[in-house]
Amino acid sequence: RNILEQWKKEDWFQNLKNEWKNEEHMYKEKNDKLQENILNEEEKHSIVSQKDIWRKWISKQANLIDIFNKEDWFKSMVYAQDKEKDNYHINEYNNVTVTTETQLKNEKPNHEYSRSKGIIQKFMVQIHMMVLEECIKEEIIKQKELCIDNFIEDIHTQNNYDEKRNVPQCNTDNFNVLKYDEIHTSKNK
Repeated sequence: RNILEQWKKEDWFQNLKNEWKNEEHMYKEKNDKLQENILNEEEKHSIVSQKDIWRKWISKQANLIDIFNKEDWFKSMVYAQDKEKDNYHINEYNNVTVTTETQLKNEKPNHEYSRSKGIIQKFMVQIHMMVLEECIKEEIIKQKELCIDNFIEDIHTQNNYDEKRNVPQCNTDNFNVLKYDEIHTSKNK
């Protein structure tokens, strides 16, 4: 997990996260246009639509495996993971009955290839899940900030309303205003 956390600081991870956000945004825009045409309502973002977007995006990311396989850091990660004895908790060689030496030679590269492929798939799933996790965290933070801003705005609005309500009203009924003629005659006297 520590290695995965370090990946979050890498440029490729940020690029992948931005690609996911763009994919999600494009999907929402398409869906919003459809919703406007059909129901003329806002789309409610649900887990089902999130899964749908996720599946489509992952299928587009297949070329990422090829790119990562060429990177030295990824090769070293796969190699290190492959060397861990308890990676899959199964030692398949103990369960294989081999009758000839050539079968053993053929089985070993196939096993190593499928083990390496499994590790790569595991890493790719972890990478993409981290991207999704980070985006969800950012969205939650954004929603919290928006909620707090709205709450503060409501409090401010309420305070302004209360201040206006507490301003004493002038009662002009008991106020005698002299007319111009009365003022003028009182000066001449």
